[in-house]
Parts: sequence; structure tokens; C-alpha cells
Amino acid sequence: MYYYIYDTFLSDKKYEKTIDRIKTRLLDLEIQGKHEKLTLLKSVDELINDEVKRGVNTIIMLGNDKTFLKVIDVIANNNVTLGLIPVGPDNNLAKCLGLPMEDAACEVIAARKIVKFDLGKTNNQYFFSSLKINKNLDRLSIEKDKYKITLNPECQEIDVYNYYYPVGKQSFEKRMKKSSAQDQKIELVIWSKQKKRKLFSKNQGELKIDTLIQGSLFDIKSFEYLPVVLDDYKVIKTPVKIEVEPEKLNVIVGKNRLKTIN
Repeated sequence: MYYYIYDTFLSDKKYEKTIDRIKTRLLDLEIQGKHEKLTLLKSVDELINDEVKRGVNTIIMLGNDKTFLKVIDVIANNNVTLGLIPVGPDNNLAKCLGLPMEDAACEVIAARKIVKFDLGKTNNQYFFSSLKINKNLDRLSIEKDKYKITLNPECQEIDVYNYYYPVGKQSFEKRMKKSSAQDQKIELVIWSKQKKRKLFSKNQGELKIDTLIQGSLFDIKSFEYLPVVLDDYKVIKTPVKIEVEPEKLNVIVGKNRLKTIN
């Protein structure tokens, strides 16, 4: 059984014709199911939990990358399949998953090619893409396999990646080319600022990778509670123990999905 959930921004009138095309295409492909719009009155977690109890085994989100990422935790906890029909702006992750835009993605949903992805896990919460810390980094303590990782004083941000996907062309992509959400590993990336070059250089102020360490478990502590951002939307606090949950998420993908960074 399929359950289609529309993100709140799709209530805008400019998306009416797009939504109508999607519904018509789903009908043509005979992959119908219950359709529901997100509101402020009920959380997406509640909606999904309720429908899973009724027998739903496939959740299709309509929206953008953020729409997909904010349901990772509840999808993983319910052990159901997740799909996305990309609509609107900010769909870099959808592109990497091989998902075309709008009604064209209905063909992918109908084909139902499912790939199992690893997930990052910290403090009993899951994340698909990354975990970020960029406040008071001099107060952090990081350990891997009981070995302490020393931070450079110029460190600007710490990320832990489960699935790295490029947002535009970046100079550090080659360093991330082995990053994969199917290798039972996560990558700890320590960022620092680029050294100043010529005035008006296009790389001016861009972050660079200072250190990249691959592993399956990292322990991050601090002298005080510091904010940790999961998948660019959910905030938790240190301390965090970050590990990998192999093949935890089932996702419907397109045939042209990006497996690694070229």
C-alpha cells in the first residue's frame, strides 16, 4: 500500500497544475494510494506511524530534499520503503538518487527499484546525509577507536557524512569521491578556511578539507552542551556517539543514481 504525503509549501497555488499532473500520472500507472497534505496540526511522524499501523508499507514524499531528509528517522524506525517525487527548488539530493522532476518521477516510483542505504545514528536518532558542528570547536573532544583526534586551531566546522552529495561544483569533491552510503562506513571531515589568494579570487573564504577520517564509530564530547545539526534541520546537543547502521533504509531510486562522486 502506498501513502503520498505533500509538503506544506506545495499548498501554494503555483503548484496546483503540477500536483494535478502527478496525480493523473499516478492514476495512469495504477500506483494509487491515500494522499495527504502536511499541516501544523499533526506532525509527519504521527501521520506515518498511524498509516503504518493500518498496513502501509511504502511512503512517497512530494517535495524537495528537505522533505525527504526530515522523515528519515520515522521511516527507519518503521522499516518501510521511502520514495520521493521532487517538486519545487532544492533537489540536489533527488538528482543524485536518479529522480527526475515532478510527474516524470512517477515512472521511477512505478518501477520500484529499491536500494538499501546505510544510515548514521547518534543518540537514538538517524540521519541520512550529515551531522554538523560549528560552534566552540576548541571545546570538543573527538575519539575514534579510543584514539583522540586533535583539531587544528584554524578548524571552522566538523561534519560526519553518511551520504555526501554535491551542491554545485566544489573544489573539494575529489577528496569525497569514496564517500558512499553503502560501505558501512562514515566519514569525519574537519574543515578549515582556504588561505587567502588573490583579491576577488573565486575561492576566497571557501572552506577546505583539513582532515578526513573514515570509520564506523566516533565519540564527540564537550565541556558544555553544544548544538549538533542533523541533516541540516534537526538540532540535538553534545555529547554524541556517532555510528553506522548498515542497510537500514530502503529507498526507491532511479537507474541513473549517483553511486560515488566522480
